[in-house]
Formats: sequence, structure tokens, C-alpha cells
Amino acid sequence: MKRLFALIPLFIVFSVSAQVDPEIEHEIRQSVKILEQARNAENDSLRIVLANQFEDTFVKLLGNDEKLCYSFDSIQPVSVLKSPDNKFRIFTWGLQFSDGSYKYYGIVEINVYGDVVILHLDDQSESTSNPATANMQPDNWYGAIYYELVQLGGKKSNIYALVGWDGGDLFVNRKVLEQVRVELDNGGKIFFGGHFVDEKKRNCERLIFEFTERAVMSLRYDKKLKMFVADHLTAPSEYKGNTKFMGPDGSFDGYMYDKGYWIYLPDVDVKASRF
Repeated sequence: MKRLFALIPLFIVFSVSAQVDPEIEHEIRQSVKILEQARNAENDSLRIVLANQFEDTFVKLLGNDEKLCYSFDSIQPVSVLKSPDNKFRIFTWGLQFSDGSYKYYGIVEINVYGDVVILHLDDQSESTSNPATANMQPDNWYGAIYYELVQLGGKKSNIYALVGWDGGDLFVNRKVLEQVRVELDNGGKIFFGGHFVDEKKRNCERLIFEFTERAVMSLRYDKKLKMFVADHLTAPSEYKGNTKFMGPDGSFDGYMYDKGYWIYLPDVDVKASRF
């Protein structure tokens, strides 16, 4: 069975743009120990209790950082991403259960004209009938551990893309390409979903790629090509359409954002790019 946080080492490193407060530093390290306890808990119920305890503790720590002076560049096992325009930060992490499934946790911290607004993300991916086409907000979030954040449409745009990993279960992993919109007015809000088209020309709010747990799929933004580039996934002919056997076939697909819409580009040539 896959280990909890198997892709992310269980230690904490952080950098700050101001002098480190020893008390805050101590509280951060103590909070990470709670996640370690969740990883080693003897049952799922206790794991959830400890994970919720960590979330509450972490929110309090963020509340003490009123001026966003702590950069938290590489807290682990929590993924921390900051928007290029400094409007928001997003923190995500995961909890694996005994059956191999995952639950994800997230916090969005929005800088609303100097005031800090904290929003909780509630993972509802398992209870959503078709998450690829669902319009989602913080209270019904498609959970994932985000590893890349890109601002779309120019420096003054409030549209961003997030790329995340979802451990799925014992048989499949997933990658997700998510669009978000951040609004500073009315207290600060974040909205999930965009105008995507997948390779079958179906309209989607987000792209969810599912593939065998034995494979590794690449999905990242290519600055030179100015698009997101992904391994194209296929399965052997005898398992066509079965995601438990899907994996990269050596070709690449591109997804380009243009004026509010996403364009699907098959068979992208990445040889000339540092992908």
C-alpha cells in the first residue's frame, strides 16, 4: 500500500523575509509533529482527528502572520504556492487511508487590500458525481496537492492555473489542471473552474488525468511554448479505456489559455523546448 505523503518527505524547512520569531518557529515544528502522528495512527478515525487538529493549529499560525512576512517557501509535507502578484497563497496536503484512498486539505490565504482572509478548502471530490464538469468553490473543492501555480492573461489578471497531484487509490493516480479566479472585492473569494476541452472535445471545468499507479505522468507549464504540456496517456488495445492500464506513450499534448478559453493541441513537439 502506498505510504501517507509518500511523495513528500516528512520534515519542515522554511525561509522568512523577516527575522524568525523563535516562538512561531517552535509552534510550526510542533504542528508538523501532529501530521507525523496522523501518518502513523492505528486507524482512519484517529488519522482524521489528528489531521483536523493540524489544520486548526496551522490556521492559527497563519493568523499570527498578519503582514504575510513569513514566506514559507518549502514547508513539507505541506505544499505552499504563492501567486506571482502576491495576491494569495494556497496550502495543500493529503491524508491517506488504510484502503489506499486519499483525503486532501487546503487553505487559501488572500491579501485583500492589506487585510488577510483565510478560506478553508473542503475536499468533495469523492462525493461529486462528475468532478470534471462540476463548478466548484471552497466548500466543494476537488482535492489535490498543488505543485505549480501560473498567472494567466497578464500581470493584471485575476485568473490563475493550478497543477496538482491526486493519489487516487491503490490502482490509479491522477493529475489535475485547474483554473481559479480570485476576487478581492466583497471580502475576498476564490472560484474553481474554467472553459476546458479535453482530447475527446468534451467541455470540462477542469482536466483530470487518470493513469496506472505504476506510471509517472508529466504535466507542467512550458514557458517557451507558453502552454501546459502533458504526457499523452494510452492503454494497450486489450485494455482500451481502462485507466488502471493507462500510461504515457511518448507523445505530448498541449493546453493553451487564450482569452478565457483553453485550446487543446495534440502531438505537441517539445524537442526545441526545455520541458
